[in-house]
Amino acid sequence: MAQTEIQSQRESQQVSDLLAIDELCDQLWQIAQNHKDNPHELLSILRTLEKVHKDIRDDLFQPALPISRHELFNLLRDIETNGGWPHIYRMKINEICRYLEQTEETSKPQ
Repeated sequence: MAQTEIQSQRESQQVSDLLAIDELCDQLWQIAQNHKDNPHELLSILRTLEKVHKDIRDDLFQPALPISRHELFNLLRDIETNGGWPHIYRMKINEICRYLEQTEETSKPQ
């Protein structure tokens, strides 16, 4: 196979994979919407996402890291240029407490 044909197949697979991920995200969002009034179920969804993130990072991403300094530098530059390091943000307890305080203040009769 010619080099350009191999590259074309890789790019086609990447586009296909991105579309599949978009579909999964839409499905996940719909599932979360179905449970929008159930914090326990939403927490379970968030925990599942965190586990998948950790599994991809530990089992796939880290072993795929470049072994040469030059390739690692290029990857780090790409990470910095294209949005930074993926991170799953966790609410802090004081943020939850502030939310409760705001809710209590808005629900008080005036």
